[in-house]
Amino acid sequence: MSFIRTIHGDIDPKDMGVTNTHEHLIRIGGGEVALHGEDMRLPSVEKAVEEVNRFKALGGKTIVDMNPVSVGRDIVKLLEVNDAVPDMHLIMTTGFHASHVYDKTCHWVVRYSVNQIADLLIAEIEEGIDEHDYMGPIVKRSKAKAGCIKVGTSYGMITPFEEKEIQAVAIACKETGALINTHTTHGTMALEQVEKFISLGVKPERIMVGHVQRIPDPWYHKKIAALGAGFSYDGGYRVKYWPDRYRIELIQELIKAGYQERITIATDSGKKSYQIAYGAGTGIDYDLKVFVPRLREEGVSEAAIEDILVNNPARYFAFDK
Repeated sequence: MSFIRTIHGDIDPKDMGVTNTHEHLIRIGGGEVALHGEDMRLPSVEKAVEEVNRFKALGGKTIVDMNPVSVGRDIVKLLEVNDAVPDMHLIMTTGFHASHVYDKTCHWVVRYSVNQIADLLIAEIEEGIDEHDYMGPIVKRSKAKAGCIKVGTSYGMITPFEEKEIQAVAIACKETGALINTHTTHGTMALEQVEKFISLGVKPERIMVGHVQRIPDPWYHKKIAALGAGFSYDGGYRVKYWPDRYRIELIQELIKAGYQERITIATDSGKKSYQIAYGAGTGIDYDLKVFVPRLREEGVSEAAIEDILVNNPARYFAFDK
């Protein structure tokens, strides 16, 4: 028997439904706000509920909140969001962002051993998430458990801080079976992430690489897919990087190459300026409202869309009992 671990408890993978595999609903502070300013702060339960309901109205069923340890994660507020929309499934991550996010904080990971960090991640998956997230190691544990593990790497490099993260995340993944859902900075180091995790004994089907659509080179993506890892193609309508047609072409190329079962999509709307509830022009419903209809217009089959939205996320996020 397998299960999906949501903050309201474990569910059957067949109940996961249409899934956004990388999103941000609540961020109360932490390194990204310190680094990038108030646009990164997402403090409102009411506005998060509005965004969730907009996603739900278009058939969405599950959202993965990818705020990791010490980056303004607030499980109490996220539970309030879920309580307001109880028929939606919310998954929260444990783990870490890239090291630059922590540069303005005196981060305790530097002082902790790899095994101590791994123990923290395992506890958040198996026992409960810390209610006082970015103040340091666990102070008060909630009843809500983490459903995946995040790890991040820097632009064109893996720093010593990130090497430590990766080793701890590998231990936690092998111990719990949780999916590793990664951050790559502008898509770089994606292949290296996968190779490093495999060298540490992580099964490639437990790895989902994020943001790599920012390197819209099908050759590169096929190299990653050939190792057995999957993708979270996120950031729709992010034309400051690339227009949507490149994400379409990557999906088409991977399907042609036989990697349809490796693809998921997400909006990654982690700023006020990316959410309608805060006044933006698009929100977390963008993929279902705009991008998926375009996939159909561009000739992507209904079977492939069902895999991308439903079947692939259910397989990747599933734990085996």
